[in-house]
Amino acid sequence: MPWIVGGNYLKTEEKVLFVGKPHRGTPGEEFPSGILDPREPHLGWLMDCSWPYWSYTREILVSLYGDKDPWDYCSFTNIIKCTNVGGEGNPTNDKTTYHMAECCIRDLGVIFKEIEVLKPLHIVFYTYSLYPELLVNLPFAKSITETTNQNHKIKCGKKNLGWWTRLAKTSWSDNVKILVTGHPERMKKDHYVSLITDWIKT
Repeated sequence: MPWIVGGNYLKTEEKVLFVGKPHRGTPGEEFPSGILDPREPHLGWLMDCSWPYWSYTREILVSLYGDKDPWDYCSFTNIIKCTNVGGEGNPTNDKTTYHMAECCIRDLGVIFKEIEVLKPLHIVFYTYSLYPELLVNLPFAKSITETTNQNHKIKCGKKNLGWWTRLAKTSWSDNVKILVTGHPERMKKDHYVSLITDWIKT
């Protein structure tokens, strides 16, 4: 299930869905069923966390919607649901194999089912360096127009940032914008935030 589906998500013009890398760790309150509820205990943490993955996304949302409850205006999920984390000395180490990713993304298509349910108009995949070939075919799309090629990159600070953009026709919109870009880590914050904010606004 998605980490976040904001209460105001469906009210926004942009309907932005962020899709992250495989999750690490097991945050949240565990229900008797074994399912984890990561919501309330971590909303305060998300507002204060300095990790680029969260803080850059938060700044993108603040740029779009202001600093009052920014997480309430987006959806956020992970590209892979069946990850393999843990290991000696590093409980959050990601050991997801390519075969696991292939089964989860292409064969089971969980992420694509989530997209069909959430019906976003902007999708930002932070997964440029992870399995881009598994995003070539998008089952939720009736047709896809490539607006840049899969290997396209742009400058972000002094670094090159993966920047694969597409337009999809779907059952809920003829103009769903899709960006597959690099992970925020080690990217120049202000530039990274402005690039993605401007892409959403344009």
